[in-house]
Amino acid sequence: MMKRKGMLLLLVALVSLVLYSKLPARAGTAAKIGAQAPAFALPALDGQTYTSEQFRGKPLIINFWASWCEPCKAEAPALARLYERYKDRVGLVAVNITAKDRIESVREFVSEHGLSFPVLLDERAETAQAYRIVPIPTTYLVDRSGMIADKMTGAADDATFEKKITALLQR
Repeated sequence: MMKRKGMLLLLVALVSLVLYSKLPARAGTAAKIGAQAPAFALPALDGQTYTSEQFRGKPLIINFWASWCEPCKAEAPALARLYERYKDRVGLVAVNITAKDRIESVREFVSEHGLSFPVLLDERAETAQAYRIVPIPTTYLVDRSGMIADKMTGAADDATFEKKITALLQR
């Protein structure tokens, strides 16, 4: 009886593995360094819709965050300074994972930290899923051709951003 149950469990596991391997690839599987960055089109706090395509030809920084995230709060001043310094040469968008946040909190965060770059609202977390965001903040650096050049997880400081932007601009 035990042997039969073990064989049945093994058979179920093997069938599950085969079925799982036949599923279409998830959108986020491409969010790797050296791969094309997943496309997005998201509404922003300023009422506009921003797309990844509109930044083509210019390096792009995509920062995923939430208003309740303490490391995001620590990183916000460095992002604000980064934008002011490089806004003519590099695109920067902050993608709020609004599915796990409140719009009122997002507005307060942006005001409190003086963020002047586009703040996009990922209301269904579809873009976060496409980029496979687990820890926040997570920042992707995308080159002029739309390829992912680098990825940072956790809060970054001015020196780290400076080093990463310098490398991105040289690509």
